[in-house]
Amino acid sequence: MGDGPPERRRRALIEADIRDVRRQLAEEELDAATAGRLIERYRQELDSIDAGTEDRGPEHAGPGRSGRRLTGTLLLIGAVIAVSVTAYLAIRPREGGFVTGNVDTPVDLSEVTNDQMEAVIAANPDVPGIAAMRLSLADRYFEAGEFSDALPHYLAALDGTLDRTRRSRALARIGWMTFESGNAGIARSYLDEALAVDDGYAEAHLFLGLLLLAEKDATGALEHLEPLLAEEYLPEGTREAIEMTIAEARRLAGSGG
Repeated sequence: MGDGPPERRRRALIEADIRDVRRQLAEEELDAATAGRLIERYRQELDSIDAGTEDRGPEHAGPGRSGRRLTGTLLLIGAVIAVSVTAYLAIRPREGGFVTGNVDTPVDLSEVTNDQMEAVIAANPDVPGIAAMRLSLADRYFEAGEFSDALPHYLAALDGTLDRTRRSRALARIGWMTFESGNAGIARSYLDEALAVDDGYAEAHLFLGLLLLAEKDATGALEHLEPLLAEEYLPEGTREAIEMTIAEARRLAGSGG
């Protein structure tokens, strides 16, 4: 036996730490930036366990980080994301738009402002349906590109009761925001978890395919991107953007890049 705890016990302890950070964030004991940094650090420790090394520098966050600098790939990523978010919400519609809470009749979230939702969430942290409201608010921020506002609500929502599609969406979007911040390794762990929760969640496949393409894993990217073309009701603009991305992946795969 070694000096340290077994690998499985280390993983369990780290995962417990992540849950505790999320709880502290939800209870406003930590701010979003601090919670994000702590969770990122814990995720890196998990990556280190998987990689069999204790000290994994930021340069090892993912293979071929320089791939993200390819102008063509970045343009394609931007083109797909610009048209994909609302499109995929249409493909995988949100399950219900109402939260009951402590009121006598359900609340239609489409008629509630962001500030009103923030107030309700702050006043009712333990209401069973509040995780769904948090997710709806986080989605609004995400779709507006306000990632710093979206992150704490996604993290807090994961500690609540969510069906698998909602949970997969929260994990996938945290993964994409992490990738956009430059950490492909941690982003990959979130996206893998999203697909473990709901393998049919199309947006998670989209984000993972884009990540793999940026990391020059064209074959892996195609495994996630090509099936998206079979999605029912795929908007034409989204289809064209995904087809362009698939063409780029095929070109890279054919050139051995």
